[in-house]
Parts: sequence; structure tokens; C-alpha cells
Amino acid sequence: MVWSDQIQVEDEETFATLFQQYKNLVFKTAYLMLGNAADAEDALQEVFLSVHCSLNTFDPSRAAFTTWLYRITVNHCLNRRRKRNILELPLGDVQGHHPSPESQIMKDQALEQLLNSLSDKLRAVVVLRYYADLPYADIGEILDVPLGTVKSRLSQALCNMRKSLGVSMEEEGVLVADAICHQEDVQ
Repeated sequence: MVWSDQIQVEDEETFATLFQQYKNLVFKTAYLMLGNAADAEDALQEVFLSVHCSLNTFDPSRAAFTTWLYRITVNHCLNRRRKRNILELPLGDVQGHHPSPESQIMKDQALEQLLNSLSDKLRAVVVLRYYADLPYADIGEILDVPLGTVKSRLSQALCNMRKSLGVSMEEEGVLVADAICHQEDVQ
């Protein structure tokens, strides 16, 4: 179902269809932002309650419905993280199963630690870019920041993650990015 005109949800069946179509998007984003399934389920319910209450404010000429929905979801999760200061993110559960190979578990744990080490602002950009696979312009709309801010936050997040891993950018042949990361250390 495509929501191109002003969305009118006047009956339960129409809203149920809307919920079914977008519940996975909201749950996955909330899970990656909050760190556990129980909080993501709570966020899913709260986000859709918020959507139902404010659906009449959605303006399709300003943004796509999914952009608007991501914005509500990310803002809700950031507010919740500020209140509860959640520190864990078990990524194995996102895919619906726990990876069995030891190397995959170690990679998930390393990624978990890297994401947890980022500030909320940097984490939101990484989640929206690499897990939701959104273009920079959409991320800017969702977070209500300019395109340059999205790019700089993503760059900073990747630099921080590389430093945490101890990966030398020089080994990868990316001397310019390495210089930028070091320059940010000095400031």
C-alpha cells in the first residue's frame, strides 16, 4: 500500500494495515537504537500510538511517509536512551537467530561494543545509514540536520570506530581520512 495523499486513517482496519506494513521498520530501528527486544517492542507500540495521534499532521509534500516514521522512531528512541542510559546492544537477536560460528559471535560483540561507544547522535547516523540503508538526504530530514552534518557525523563515527578497533587507515591506503581523524584528536 502506498501512502501518497494525505493519509486518512478513520477505521481500525486501515490503521492495522499501516501497522503491519511498517512494524518491522520501526522495530528494527528501535532495536538497534535501544539495544533489546523488550524496549524495542515498547517503542514500537509507543511510536504507533504517536503516529495514530499525529497522523493528521503528516504532510506528504514535505517528506515521504517512511522518512516521517523514521523521524518519530529515532526521536522516541533518543529520548528513551537519554532517560534510561541503555548500554547494551545484542545484535545477534536482530536477525532472529543467534549466529553459531565463533567468529560471527566475536564480530557481533565487537560491533556491539563499537556502537555502544558512540554518542547518541553518531549512533543514530550509523544505524540509519548502514542498517536502514538510507541516503544521506533522508537521514538529514529524519534527524533535522543539514546534509553536511550527516556526513561529518558519519565520518566522525567511522573514525571513532576505526580507532577503537585499532585499524590503521594507512594500512588501508586512506591517508587523507587518517589525517582528518588525527586532526580531530588535536582539536
